[in-house]
Amino acid sequence: MKVTVVIVTYANRFHLLKQVLESCLESGVNNIVVVDNNSDENSRVKINNFISKNENLVLISNKTNLGSAKAYKQGLKRANQIDNEYIWLLDDDNKPRQNALSILKDFWNNKPKNVSAVLSYRPDRYQYRDAVIYQDPNIVLSKKNSFSGFHFKCKILKLFSKQKKSVNKSFGEIAYAPYGGLLFHKKLLNEIGYPDEKFYLYSDDHDWTYRITNQGNKIFIVLDSVIDDIDTSWAIKNKEKTIFTKIKNAPSFRVYYTIRNRMIFEKKYLINNKFIYNLNKNFFSIILFLFSFRSNNFKVFIRALNDANNNNLENY
Repeated sequence: MKVTVVIVTYANRFHLLKQVLESCLESGVNNIVVVDNNSDENSRVKINNFISKNENLVLISNKTNLGSAKAYKQGLKRANQIDNEYIWLLDDDNKPRQNALSILKDFWNNKPKNVSAVLSYRPDRYQYRDAVIYQDPNIVLSKKNSFSGFHFKCKILKLFSKQKKSVNKSFGEIAYAPYGGLLFHKKLLNEIGYPDEKFYLYSDDHDWTYRITNQGNKIFIVLDSVIDDIDTSWAIKNKEKTIFTKIKNAPSFRVYYTIRNRMIFEKKYLINNKFIYNLNKNFFSIILFLFSFRSNNFKVFIRALNDANNNNLENY
């Protein structure tokens, strides 16, 4: 199995990217495509120097930050031109452990026929582990008619629910996947196409990978293939905080794309009862208002709702 890795980087993150690149080379990947999404000058110089010393590395440089969707689309198209059959996607802070790739390869060679992609496990993404131990692929997806993962029935039932029956398994099915850690044969690109660049940032990976399972094929996560996130995302930091507090304190552009894109994804795939969906959206909005009515981010939230309602996918 010859593997091309695709990595997207931006800002001043070479100190993270360098660790990921070195781990990939130690893991025996055949080629690496790095998409530089307008990194800071200091990082850009270091990226060019590193790649110039490694003949199996390819660099795509963007003069502006085109967002994750467009950048991964660029990287995937370039990887598709390389004479390797398999593609492994990583974020610039996804550092594979020593045997992460070899475990994925071994699993791939013995996978069920209808599995079209396999995913490494990132320990801070607990919901993907839960999908395996509770044998419920949709745990990562959220309940039908949820709004941004919020469903009033789930909140009520959680108070009275019994512990779910768990199993001791090291792999299992998931409804969709992030970019980071996903391995597949590049013929999959002929079946599902490329990420929708209109999403720009957030939910673009979910929209893209859900095409796999929505067409009747499967994605499996392999818990023994571990990738460490050496930089924690804003949505995972401060786990004790509620989603409402996170929205209140997050950068405005992150709030906008998170809410707008998730709502567009939900409208496309997850709504079968508009009344229940709108009820969840209204409950969510009221709670967020109580948390952040004095914050500019509540106005950003309302703008995101309006743009999602109108299918407006213009950039923030």
